[in-house]
Amino acid sequence: MKVLQAVVVCLVFLVFAEQAQALPKFSARTGWKCQSCHVNPSGGGMRNPGGVTYGREELPVPTWSEELGLENFSTDLSDFVAVGADVRTLFFYQEGDPDNQNALFQMQGDLYINLKLAKKVNVYFDKGLYSGFEIFGLLNVLPLNGYVKAGKFVPNYGLKLDDHRAYVREYIGFSPEIGNPYFTGAEVGIVPGPLSVTGGIYNSSEGRGESIASEKTFLGRVEGLFGVSDNVYVGLGGNVLYKDVMGGKNSFLGGFGTVGIAGFSLIGEVDMIKSDISGVKKDGFAVFVEGDYAITQGFDLKAMYDFYDDDLDLATGTTSRYSFGFEFFPISGVEVRPLYRIVKEEPTDAKNNELHVLLHFYL
Repeated sequence: MKVLQAVVVCLVFLVFAEQAQALPKFSARTGWKCQSCHVNPSGGGMRNPGGVTYGREELPVPTWSEELGLENFSTDLSDFVAVGADVRTLFFYQEGDPDNQNALFQMQGDLYINLKLAKKVNVYFDKGLYSGFEIFGLLNVLPLNGYVKAGKFVPNYGLKLDDHRAYVREYIGFSPEIGNPYFTGAEVGIVPGPLSVTGGIYNSSEGRGESIASEKTFLGRVEGLFGVSDNVYVGLGGNVLYKDVMGGKNSFLGGFGTVGIAGFSLIGEVDMIKSDISGVKKDGFAVFVEGDYAITQGFDLKAMYDFYDDDLDLATGTTSRYSFGFEFFPISGVEVRPLYRIVKEEPTDAKNNELHVLLHFYL
């Protein structure tokens, strides 16, 4: 019943997707794949020249951006070195019983460097404030626009969201705020037309020398992004992540999709979370849906829904979160995002609704 309720909410968002729009939202809105805007072919992190141009010309308020923008702007320091950055500072207010809480939190501070060793060979580095870093070599040398990536990075599972507290990131283990989402391994991908296929193998745990365990994690992913007509795009995909761990295994099976109609977009992800540790089996379930509507260039309305059930065998124990707000891009490289979050928990619904005001600088 709890799963059915979450699915119903997803369907409601899908109904309103044709009237209402979501960071993968940019892919849904434009019909462009992740590698159209990012150095990393699985998306997120440093923007390539196409992504830099989109972020500076298509997102901010045009008149203010033209007045304050830099001429001949480029993130390329030379023909061989390019840089980028994301800085997110969050004001956080939470209702409480008996006391309310508030704080300022440095949510992100990432510096990106891309070294071009040859026409189709890069070394990529991403150092954040908290749990570790990404570093990998990227060879864009396979047929069908394919690539090989080897190093330490976040596996290409699910939607690449900038909200690390989304349940489909936090409870899958890909939130840098509460763990280490970076795995050492290799991924291979091909992009035949509108389709993308990815496979990966990684260490299940990090270590050095003799401390490295032999357990492995495996990834499989297939997705497609299709242009239905002018300014109408539909994306659909699925992935599986299997992780051997000491004393057992964890597996994740997820599906995701996007819908974009001109200034309207919708993204969503559903994940089954299965664990079998020391003979104790448990099945969990997580959902994320986000809809955005571009009122005008520089200003988007936003609504999000998160759902998490830690154990499907229990009658209670779920958490739902409803978020409403907007994104404002006043000038190139600056975003302001206020959100109000309503949190519902079972069996005890605590007084813990939240207000977030995010200030984002990006390069």
